[in-house]
Amino acid sequence: MRRLIGLLLSVLLIAQLGSCVADVNDDSTARVRVLHVSPDAPNLDVLVDGARVLSNVPYSAASAYLIFSTGTHRIAFNVTGTSTTLIDVSLKLVNATAYTIIAANFAASMQGLTVTDQTQAPPAGQAAVRVIHTAPDAGPVDVLFNGQVVFAKMLFGANSGYLNLAAGTYDVKVNIAGTSTTVIQTRLTANGATNYSVVAIGSNRTAATNPLALKVLTDG
Repeated sequence: MRRLIGLLLSVLLIAQLGSCVADVNDDSTARVRVLHVSPDAPNLDVLVDGARVLSNVPYSAASAYLIFSTGTHRIAFNVTGTSTTLIDVSLKLVNATAYTIIAANFAASMQGLTVTDQTQAPPAGQAAVRVIHTAPDAGPVDVLFNGQVVFAKMLFGANSGYLNLAAGTYDVKVNIAGTSTTVIQTRLTANGATNYSVVAIGSNRTAATNPLALKVLTDG
């Protein structure tokens, strides 16, 4: 009897997940990944149409792409292990499109930022790079590559869009907009025929635990 009950529960769980997670070989699918960058928020569970698809996602973690059927889905971010929902959004997924959903801002005012990821590779010898500003108290910023301003006066939540650059290693600085005051600095090695998102994360408020930084993701 216990084995029968366990089997029935497994079938019900598979049926529930099957309503939103699609077959990877299905042509009518989209891909979605999640990035948690709310600097003072706890770990998160991610639910799609009421079914938990990711558990205990920590700050600064990005999931792999998950495959979903096209159409409109309800996506919720809950405090791990609870029914406390911090983000609840509806997202229309388009066929053959990749998305990143970013849990951003401080926990008290957390919001979901959705960006469409480039899936087509840039030309050989070039990398496609974009910057996304998710540091809630950093203010407007300029982003410099090898000392040159590439993206200017970016506000919180801004997505620069992709820019093709020669493959190579870049010194990347994030400055307070219109000044030479650098708040983040790192090196980026950009490989040819690859798409990147460079995400400004962290905050001044959480400098001791989750300081301002850049997180680099490979897209597509």
